[in-house]
Amino acid sequence: MIKKRAMAASRQLGKMHSSMLIDVPADLKRIDTGYADNQPKWPYWVQPQYYSVTEMYNIEMWVQATFGDILWADEGRWVGSDRKYWFRNEGDRTLFLLKWT
Repeated sequence: MIKKRAMAASRQLGKMHSSMLIDVPADLKRIDTGYADNQPKWPYWVQPQYYSVTEMYNIEMWVQATFGDILWADEGRWVGSDRKYWFRNEGDRTLFLLKWT
């Protein structure tokens, strides 16, 4: 019974993103950026890579405090999904990059 639990826990840990498990050195962290032609409402995006859960939480709180609550309607300045943030204005994306890089 104990062996089955250990194996199940091991499989669950394998499913988790590596940045959730350990603190990653700062030189490995990066923020991917891009422009999505097929996303006319929020074309500018950023996606932090290899940030810890705590850092991602702090980023989320900062984005909400700075740009307001997430609104999926037309009037929102930003939306977020799966550790990726989409911005309506390039200036908002630039502000994000200046703060978190």
